[in-house]
Formats: sequence, structure tokens, C-alpha cells
Amino acid sequence: MRTTIDLPDSILKKAKMKALEENITLKELFIRSLENELKGSERASRSKAPWKKLKGKGSSSGLSPADSGFEGYSGPDWNHSIGVNEPDKD
Repeated sequence: MRTTIDLPDSILKKAKMKALEENITLKELFIRSLENELKGSERASRSKAPWKKLKGKGSSSGLSPADSGFEGYSGPDWNHSIGVNEPDKD
């Protein structure tokens, strides 16, 4: 389907440069970009606060920290700049 859209010159220039860098047509770049944008919005709408469905379904009052599923976790720290699980280095 054909359509006409008005784009700011600066955006069109960047899009043309990106298409050239990736050796694809401007049409292919626009299609891929729109598909990615639309997938992102579908994902975001599906994953919005899934825990809200659980409201009123139970209580966490009987759970202990050991019930978290992180017992013995040895993966990376959430913030690599803070060595939470690392011994002090002298």
C-alpha cells in the first residue's frame, strides 16, 4: 500500500544514512522499524503489571526469605559497581 508522510529533514537524513550503512532500502528500514515498534507496544501492553491480577488472591505473610527462590544464588549482582557478594580487595 502506498502512503505519504511528512518527516522532519533531520530524521529522513538519518534514516537514509542508516539504510545505506545496512545496505538496505529506505522502504525496508521503515518496514522493519515499524514492525519493531508495533511488536514493542504489543509486548508492553501484555506485560503491564502482571502482578495486579494477583491482588486479593492470597497473602505473603507466611513466606520467609528462603521462599524467594534466590537461596544459594551465585549469579551477578544487580549493580556491578557495588561488589555486594565480593570480598573486600586490599
